[in-house]
Amino acid sequence: MTLDPFAGPGYQGLLALHQAVDADAEFPAGLLELLRLRCSRLNGCSYCTRLHSGQALAAGESRERVDHVDDWRTHPAFTPAERTAFALVDAVTLIRDGVPEDVRTAAIGAFGEPGVQQLIWLAVVVNSFNRMAVGMGVR
Repeated sequence: MTLDPFAGPGYQGLLALHQAVDADAEFPAGLLELLRLRCSRLNGCSYCTRLHSGQALAAGESRERVDHVDDWRTHPAFTPAERTAFALVDAVTLIRDGVPEDVRTAAIGAFGEPGVQQLIWLAVVVNSFNRMAVGMGVR
């Protein structure tokens, strides 16, 4: 049984938070979608994986980068700064072990504190959507 994830004030509040985070973001739209895609894959959210794959392509990302987002550590399509962003959103998504200090320090060095805050909020929001979709049985 699938529940309607788009019903109720919780979804509207989460959507408003998503829009606020995006309005504040100083990163390219394609990279934001790749980061959302990565979080969605880590969380096993097939709906959000399809959504963010398509949105990344629509934002101008290459098929190669979309297809290799799970290989961000070693694939040559990703820059050192992008790898830093992926490391941060991975750590926030897999929060059980915390965010390693070296990951946070590298991210602050690459993006400054405001940029790191934006990336953390991006991860918080997409992780919330992933949990909502998976929890409600959205495929």
